[in-house]
Amino acid sequence: ALGLPCFAFQPNSLEGAALVIDSMREESSAIEECKIQGQLDYLATDVGLLKVLMWLIAPVAMESGKYPQLISSDPREARVFLSRLNEKSNSIQFAKQAIEEILPEDDAQSDDILKWALSEADTLLRNNKKVVDNLSEALAGGAATIGDCVAILEGW
Repeated sequence: ALGLPCFAFQPNSLEGAALVIDSMREESSAIEECKIQGQLDYLATDVGLLKVLMWLIAPVAMESGKYPQLISSDPREARVFLSRLNEKSNSIQFAKQAIEEILPEDDAQSDDILKWALSEADTLLRNNKKVVDNLSEALAGGAATIGDCVAILEGW
């Protein structure tokens, strides 16, 4: 499981960049004197970056596993996410250093990370094929509620 705080079936680069930035914000604790991290897992790490990339590229992995040509998923979302994150880091001072440390240094490194994310997303989908198929059927049927989808994901 990726552990991302989002129940989105159509991820996008803007949402991904916002998740990383929001995970870096600190919130004051009313109980303790110190600052604590908010509800989100801290995503401004190499592992966090890869989690978000896998989330963004999963629709591509799913669609390419079923069809010879991509119709609804966009493989560019993950690359655009890296660009958006870089742009946001330049405008948000508290995020600048942490994001610069996790972003790929050049296009070759970006390509490698994106290929790895696609491979991992594909592996995750294959390893959970039964659940993915059940969820796909429920969503395609049009009558499934969010509770039904959660029940499928949780194996109830």
